[in-house]
Amino acid sequence: MLKLSLTPGEYLTIGDNVVIQLRRCEGGRSYLSIDAPREIPILRGTVLEREGGTRPEGLAPAPPRGHQSDLPI
Repeated sequence: MLKLSLTPGEYLTIGDNVVIQLRRCEGGRSYLSIDAPREIPILRGTVLEREGGTRPEGLAPAPPRGHQSDLPI
C-alpha cells in the first residue's frame, strides 16, 4: 500500500485516466476532487459497507464517529 501526504492543491494519478486532487482541509475534513471515467465506480466506504461490502484490507481502522483523525493526509 502506498501512503501519501498531500497539501491542498496537490494531486495524484492512478493509471492514465484517474486524477484525485486534495481541494482543501477544514475542521477535520478533507475535500477531494476525483476525475475518472464514468465506468469506474466510486463509492464512499460507508456506503460500500452499508450495502454489504467489506472494508478493504490494509486500511487504518475507522475512527469513532465524531472523532478527529490524527492520520496524515
